[in-house]
Amino acid sequence: MDRALFINGKVVTLDPARPVAEAIYVERGRIRAVGETEELTVQFGRRGVPLVDWQGGFVTPGLVDNHLHLMARGMERSLPDLSHVKSKEALLERLRREASQTPEGQWIRGLHWDQNRWERSDLPTLAEMDAAVPSHPMLLTRTCHHVHLVNSAAFRAAQLAPDEPDPADGTFGRDERGAWNGQVYENASKPFYDALPPHTDTERRKWARTGAQEALSLGLTAVHTEDMRLAGEVSVLESIFRGLVEEGLPLRSHHLIYHPHLEELRERGWKTGQGDEWFRIGAIKLFADGSIGGRTALLSKPYADDPSTTGLAVHTPGELQQWVRRARGAGLTVAIHAIGDGGVERVIDALEAAPLRRWVSPPHRDRLIHGQVLRRDLVERLKRLPVAVDIQPRFVAGDFPWVMERLGPERLDCAYAWRTLVEAGLLCGGGSDAPIEPMNPLLGIHAAVTRRAPGEDHDGYLPQEKLTCAQALRLFTLGAAETAGEEAERGSISSGKWADFSVFDQDLLGQDPDRLLETRVIMTVVNGRIAYRSG
Repeated sequence: MDRALFINGKVVTLDPARPVAEAIYVERGRIRAVGETEELTVQFGRRGVPLVDWQGGFVTPGLVDNHLHLMARGMERSLPDLSHVKSKEALLERLRREASQTPEGQWIRGLHWDQNRWERSDLPTLAEMDAAVPSHPMLLTRTCHHVHLVNSAAFRAAQLAPDEPDPADGTFGRDERGAWNGQVYENASKPFYDALPPHTDTERRKWARTGAQEALSLGLTAVHTEDMRLAGEVSVLESIFRGLVEEGLPLRSHHLIYHPHLEELRERGWKTGQGDEWFRIGAIKLFADGSIGGRTALLSKPYADDPSTTGLAVHTPGELQQWVRRARGAGLTVAIHAIGDGGVERVIDALEAAPLRRWVSPPHRDRLIHGQVLRRDLVERLKRLPVAVDIQPRFVAGDFPWVMERLGPERLDCAYAWRTLVEAGLLCGGGSDAPIEPMNPLLGIHAAVTRRAPGEDHDGYLPQEKLTCAQALRLFTLGAAETAGEEAERGSISSGKWADFSVFDQDLLGQDPDRLLETRVIMTVVNGRIAYRSG
């Protein structure tokens, strides 16, 4: 719609110049006026201007997930979900059933197993997995996507010999005799993924379409997504996501580009911030470490429940700094995954060694992804950098209480410390990391406010780090815009910004936060167009 008048809403604008309103007038995808229903109806309610009545719905700036993997979310809908498996024995029984129903030689896949949620946390041995799945190569991905389980057929399919050395950025798990145990950590999984049948263009487009449809139905108007490992090429990525808009799925996309594709970006002349309102290039995505669940997040001191390890560094400090400098030279910011305090320290060292402002101008910022385990000195160093922090509030619901044993009490002072980061003045945006956690932003807001999972009844894990509903909403609106350097274009309902709105059947602010779990999306508006309307 070139023009539209939206009326009778309970509008929270996040614009201090006019915090609340009832109506919004839109022209050519942008907000032109914000005010009361009667006022704007008199000014703009003429013939030819479509009228949309929100009938008292609660309206926010368009919600944004500032860190997920949209195509992976679409892909996982076609793979077995192992999140409900509660024991090693149950997993092996599920595998035997899958093997009996799968043609011989085809891969058996599965997602979201989590031994920390099992009755006992012991993983199956390679011999046990081989007995359950003797003749199909098997690749099972842990919920964090940093640890995998494979069988001997998978090692053969990946053409790996028993004496294969560990790669620099991953490890093959081994038993006390030094033999494979079927566990694969970090990028040691690459040969197995390379051995899978290649993805087709039809599959990729279906995955993106499925993810986009879900996002819009959840009130999301834009996503910051990292999908290069499924798309394969930047040109393919652009074609897929622009195709969504052409198909009538108007979802804005901001793309983090996995670091092996840096030269491809350079050759195409793409720099951070380039693109348009639908498809935009963001930062180069790097990994400093892994996950707490897999004990591969890099800590400065050993894990409390396994003093033999401090985690795994994906890059040496020198390699990480070199990648940052290469990105700088190409006019690109960096977005670096770091969960443990040891990983975050290496990220800060690399950013300080190659200052962003010498290469890339504001409003663009580097991004620290996750930052789940920090120290106070690291927070102070982050405050001095042009960096935003991508946080995933829902991780509290997914990781507690088992993560407390893994980290130990001395590290909980600044773990999953969303309030500490916000009150320190750091720019923070909220995301889900889907498919790691559910894409639903209301679950993220609920976790940020309650610090517990749905259905639990307690004061929350580390309750001193709770956010208010208003602070949590900001993570998924203005905060998400700021992490991408796009706060001049979106994030609040203000004249001149893109007309993106999320509309709900209940007030998201000032109520029992558990009611968020019952709240429904009425409408999602992107660029002034109704992209989703509940039935």
